[in-house]
Amino acid sequence: MTARAVESSAAMRLARTALFVSVLALTGAGIGAVACGGGNDNLPPPPPPPPAPSMDAGVTPVTTTPSATGTAAPSKPAAPPVTLTPGAPSPDPAAPTPTVKITAPAKDQALAADKAGDFAVKLDVKNWQTAPGSSHVHLILDNKPYKPIYDTKAPVKLSELAAGEALTEGRHVLVAFPSRANHESVKTKDALAIVPFWVGKKGDTKDDPTKKPMLVYSRPKGDYKGEMANHVLVDFYVANVTLAEGKDHVNITVTGPGIDKPLEGKVEKFGTPYYLDNLQNGTYEVKLELVDGSNKPIEGPWNSTTRKFNVDHEAPAETAGGHGDHGAADAGAPAAATKDAGAAKPAPAAKGDAGPRPPAGTPGSPNPMPMQTAPLMPTHK
Repeated sequence: MTARAVESSAAMRLARTALFVSVLALTGAGIGAVACGGGNDNLPPPPPPPPAPSMDAGVTPVTTTPSATGTAAPSKPAAPPVTLTPGAPSPDPAAPTPTVKITAPAKDQALAADKAGDFAVKLDVKNWQTAPGSSHVHLILDNKPYKPIYDTKAPVKLSELAAGEALTEGRHVLVAFPSRANHESVKTKDALAIVPFWVGKKGDTKDDPTKKPMLVYSRPKGDYKGEMANHVLVDFYVANVTLAEGKDHVNITVTGPGIDKPLEGKVEKFGTPYYLDNLQNGTYEVKLELVDGSNKPIEGPWNSTTRKFNVDHEAPAETAGGHGDHGAADAGAPAAATKDAGAAKPAPAAKGDAGPRPPAGTPGSPNPMPMQTAPLMPTHK
């Protein structure tokens, strides 16, 4: 073979080798393009989203906390307004009606100043049977809160009526009147007893305040707990004055929790009890004032009296017999184990009940209806 032939054969082999390499390169590129998908247009569609979890009965859904701008939680209903309304007086006891007298001290008696605190007050009460937790007598010294007397034969020291204060020298006044188990006073003839007396030297008896128009505060008083805080009685006595429409009358003013504007009552007929309802927990203030037809105060040391009392609906209620003078059952409040013995009946009474029974649900009844189910008084307009 000639040199030219050899070179030609070598050139041909080189050409075939280059062609083979080129084919391999093209083939690899094609394979790579197929492996890489070639481009976005050839990508498969994305997989569908996973299905929502099923809400089985036992699964509690997760919620997020509402934002500050979200709907607020419903507020508690507003408390009913506190009311002051008149009620029907309890029926008078059957004849013979109760009478009360203070036999000691005697009228204008002078007591030694160093012994006055131990002086025993004595009462003479007729036609009014008393017992713990039942009918009793309200005994008052110098317009201080009354002491309930359940045993009218037992003497009571003046110091027990003085509310912890010393008996100063000068004129003092005792007042006594019968009270029903619900603390509504009996307002029949000769039921009220008033006696002035002196501690130390006897003074001038001509200017006797007990002979002038006189207002005697009785209820409300002390602490009212549980059910005893429902339907609270406002009660008082007057002497030497006749209440009448457009003339002398008694103004009642009440302030305290739940009362935006002072509640006011105008009593123009003696004997009408008033009641406070929907009282809230806290301290209330009651003012009683004896005024004339022009609404001007009538002069007298007892004729304008302001007292405070406390209400706690959550506290355990105390029974009328156990409290003495705090939280006893007022008219309308449930009063378990409380009876109103009252005046003796002409006819024999059943055992355990020696007095008249007002109809159930009326003030003074031994079985008053709860205020929640049957209000005892008309709406005041």
